[in-house]
Amino acid sequence: MVEGERILGRFTVGERIGRGGYGTVHRAWDERLCRHVAVKEVEGEAAGRVLREAHAAARLNHPGIVTLYELGSERGTAYLVSELVRGPNLREYAASGHLSDRDLAEIGAELCGALGHAHAQGVVHRDLKPDNVLIRARGGRRMRGSGERAMLADFGIASLADEPGLTATGQVVGTLAYMAPEQAAGEPAAEACDIYSLALTLYELWAGRNPVAGATPAETAKRIGTELPSLAEDRPELPPQLHAAIDAALTPDPELRPSLEELHGALESVAGALHPERAVPEPEEPEQLTPLPEGLPARPFAVLLAAGALAALGLLTGRPGLALVTAALLAPAALLLAHPREWLLPALAPLLGVVGLAPLFIVFAANRTGPARAATLAGLAWAWTGIVGLAVGRTLGVSSGAAGPWVGSGRDAIGDLLAPLASGEAISVALVWVGAALLLALLLEAAGPAAIAVFGMVWAAGLVAALGAIGGPAAPSLLLTPALAGALGWLAWDRAGRPDPRPFLERLAPSERGPARAPVPAAAAPGRTPPRRPRRGAPEPLPDSPTRAARAATRHVDAALYQAGSQAGLP
Repeated sequence: MVEGERILGRFTVGERIGRGGYGTVHRAWDERLCRHVAVKEVEGEAAGRVLREAHAAARLNHPGIVTLYELGSERGTAYLVSELVRGPNLREYAASGHLSDRDLAEIGAELCGALGHAHAQGVVHRDLKPDNVLIRARGGRRMRGSGERAMLADFGIASLADEPGLTATGQVVGTLAYMAPEQAAGEPAAEACDIYSLALTLYELWAGRNPVAGATPAETAKRIGTELPSLAEDRPELPPQLHAAIDAALTPDPELRPSLEELHGALESVAGALHPERAVPEPEEPEQLTPLPEGLPARPFAVLLAAGALAALGLLTGRPGLALVTAALLAPAALLLAHPREWLLPALAPLLGVVGLAPLFIVFAANRTGPARAATLAGLAWAWTGIVGLAVGRTLGVSSGAAGPWVGSGRDAIGDLLAPLASGEAISVALVWVGAALLLALLLEAAGPAAIAVFGMVWAAGLVAALGAIGGPAAPSLLLTPALAGALGWLAWDRAGRPDPRPFLERLAPSERGPARAPVPAAAAPGRTPPRRPRRGAPEPLPDSPTRAARAATRHVDAALYQAGSQAGLP
């Protein structure tokens, strides 16, 4: 596949986004339904078999399984068209440092549910590994109502348990390092194979290594079917119930492995006891470091230690007020936000407040974040805006007035900068900001582009009205309403795939000037050669890329406007 090519009569191929089993995966645009999809291309001898076995995925309808939209073939090449999941795979997610022990247990439980649905339909995945588990991005439209983050992909080599195998006898299909011993021996794939592969995937992420994978394929093959070391050897601090469940699922004898229900129950029962933030695989700690006492949370302890260091530095330099205010701004952010790079994000709000647009930060906080994190960012932004406004003597949308010489006095810093935030007016602003961020984040997760455009304007009007009702320094500026409308319009346009509106505007232009003239046929245009008529039976040449993009954008804008009008009750 190449960019700009149209396949199966309706999908325009975009950039390559990865490689899967037996083929490459490209982003594509569905010209008929105006949506982005993922297209997997399979060439060679495997094309026919993969296409036949991909019919197994058509049986599956589960929030934790990537939906297969269409499949077909052209010129000996098979194409599998599925939904486009915006997010990394499980291996990439772990490498980014965002996967914690608790997250992994919860994702493992979700995968048990997805596999249970597939097995109930007689479908065995046969190639479960971290690369075939996609982590759905939290931002953007919520594609699944049940909230699953993990989604199983690549059922292209799945087998049907109730039908004769489509592969040759003894043929091995799957990835060697994640393959169950009986599957590697050429036996028919059964449900126990997926249980083994899932347990091995979880083992690798918790331990930071795959105990089966060797330096060469031959070395890997020798380890298949042997007794693997217990997860307790690499992660002894994990609960014993978790060690037992993973070890039992990795036994070479498929008859002795637990069922998916048992593995699901074990993962769910220990998830709450696992660390919610420590990244996996856990790095080795230097032996010379003294571990913290058990039960003492690591991050709050570090935050309190840093705040104490700032206070001590302020006393030594003769600026206790400045040290106190700095600790008051950074300590809540460090306690509530997981990543240090986010601790200074609330500082954007007072910068926007200089031009009267501090509440615009709420849109930024709600975009591509969960509701809880959006509300947290909004509350921190309120605190930053109020403190900075009092410090510089500017009305930034939270409080008004000016503080005295607070830098050199901790008592003055508390009385002039921190105490005014406890006033009824300032707390009312805080409630409006946090509530607005929560509502907008829920809207962005649950709604599509048209609904964001319609209900977003209602949300913006409510926010402006609430701030106006509070009055005083919270009264909205004249720039706030158009700025909110512009930001929400950009969000709707971004969720729609950023279509080009020019073709739609060109269609509206003739109606404003009167009836449009009929286009002059190309043959009648002076100085032009009439186009050749294609031979009967020959394929019609594809239009160029700008023409395809214009057609797709026009259809998408029409669909979005129609949906917006329907939801607003317009005829």
